[in-house]
Amino acid sequence: MVINSKINILLIEDNPADVRLIEELLKKSKDLYYEIESHSRLSDGLNALKNKDFDIILLDLNLPDSEGKNTLKSILKLNERLPIIILTGLDEKNFAFYSLKKGAQDYLVKGELNTSRLVRSILYSIERYKNEMRKTVKTNDISPLDDKDKEILNILQENCRVSYNELSDKVGLAASTIHNRVQKLQKDGVIKGFFAQVDPFKVGFKTLALMGLSIDPLKIDSVAEKISSFDNVQLIAATTGDHDLVMQLIAKDEKELWKFINTKIKTIEGVYPQLHVSSFIDTYKMTHKIKF
Repeated sequence: MVINSKINILLIEDNPADVRLIEELLKKSKDLYYEIESHSRLSDGLNALKNKDFDIILLDLNLPDSEGKNTLKSILKLNERLPIIILTGLDEKNFAFYSLKKGAQDYLVKGELNTSRLVRSILYSIERYKNEMRKTVKTNDISPLDDKDKEILNILQENCRVSYNELSDKVGLAASTIHNRVQKLQKDGVIKGFFAQVDPFKVGFKTLALMGLSIDPLKIDSVAEKISSFDNVQLIAATTGDHDLVMQLIAKDEKELWKFINTKIKTIEGVYPQLHVSSFIDTYKMTHKIKF
C-alpha cells in the first residue's frame, strides 16, 4: 500500500546518531511518502512550527535548552493541532506514560526502533489524533438544555406521538412554547427524528453481534462509510480500545452472520484479517433512550 499524500515530519532530537537512525529507518519504508525536518534545540523546533505546516512531531524531551515536562509543556502550549510521538530511552518509560496522559499520541523507545514500528506509529498517531479532533468538535457543539427541555425529551422518548397539548399539561408550558422548543431541538440536532424502535429478536433476527475491526489507519473513514451502507449494521464507531472500529449488526442466524462477514466485511479494502466477533446470547436491556 503506497501512501500518496506527503507526510511532513518535524523531528526535534539533539543526538546526531538518533537523528541518523530515524532518517535511515524512514528511508527503508517503500510505502511512506514523507519529508522530514530536524532540529536539535527546542527553540528551533518551536520556530519551525510557527513558520511551516507539519503533520506530526517526533520529540525527544531532553534537549540542550529544555528538559522533561517543560519540553512537552512548551510544545503543547504552541501546538494544539498536531499529534506528538515521544522519543525516549529504556530508562524513561515512566515519563513517556506521563506524556501520553498530558496529550502525546504515542511513545517510541529508541533502542527498540525498526522501520515498521516507526511508520506504524506515525500513521496511527495521525489518524488517532484526527479522531480525537472529531470528538472535540462534537463536544464543543453540545446544545445547552434547561430542565424543561429535559422533561420534554424524557416524555418524547417514552412516547413520540404525544401531542403538544398533552406535553403542555405534563411540563407546565404553553403548547406553542412546547412546539417552538421541539423545533429548536430538532434544528440543533438534539432530536434526530421520531421513529419506532423495533426489537430485532421479535421480527426474525436471531443473531445480534458486536464486531471489532482493525483498519488501515488511512482508510478508516472510507471503510466506515462502506460499512454504514449495509442495512443490517446498526452501529459503526471509531474506538480508542483494542480495535479501530466497532460495529453492531443483526442477522437471521449465525450462518447469515458469517456469510456477511466473509463476503462483505472482509472484502472491503483497508480491513485487516484480525476480527473479533461476539454474538449476544441474551439481551437484558436494549435502548437508544437517554434519561435526563
